[in-house]
Amino acid sequence: MDPIQAKLEELRDLLARSPDTAPAAVAVIGEGVLTSRSDSKVPYELRVGWDPVRAHLCDRTWGVFNVQLMAYVEAQRYTEQELRAVLGEIQIDDSHWRWLRKSLNYASDDQYKWFFLIAEGYPQAACLVYHPKPSALHDGQIFYIEFIAVAPWNRENPLAPRSFVGVGKLLVEEVRNFAKEELGLHEGFSLHALPRASGFYLALGMKRLPEHDKEVLQYFEMT
Repeated sequence: MDPIQAKLEELRDLLARSPDTAPAAVAVIGEGVLTSRSDSKVPYELRVGWDPVRAHLCDRTWGVFNVQLMAYVEAQRYTEQELRAVLGEIQIDDSHWRWLRKSLNYASDDQYKWFFLIAEGYPQAACLVYHPKPSALHDGQIFYIEFIAVAPWNRENPLAPRSFVGVGKLLVEEVRNFAKEELGLHEGFSLHALPRASGFYLALGMKRLPEHDKEVLQYFEMT
């Protein structure tokens, strides 16, 4: 077993014994309310800091939903054409991400910051950023989004209506405010995205810069 896998198994065992333990470095930096599908107001909090507890919870709960989603799709007995259309609409490009492993890979470098948006006891969205990053549009320093995802139940899917709408945009706005106020960075950020996510980032007002693409990953920067 490689060292990372061994450490991962050790951490999973620890979390199984003490599932509610949170690192002292985790801080709540924002609070507000989300609107649920039943129009009820649900409080949320934004946490920053290395947090394997929340990363493990992403793996467990998001993974279970994705398994249920794919089982539902399979049970519908779609035609080949219908199946292609359904799979084209479901956003599962990041379903293979393992957040606990990522938390081990990015645990010790202070240039990386973890963010988790929590509501109803579960991560509704997660993000890892790197800073400082030179802007491709000006001489200032910005942050770079390494990974960002919302919980699969907050995305359009055939299994159930979305629990909350707009959590991805909310998380980006919260992180941008933190980067400006606490990290002293210029008000902007960049990322590489899969082509099917380009519409979301263009809707945020980001600028597409093809000269900075990485193979199929498209480069965007907030002006």
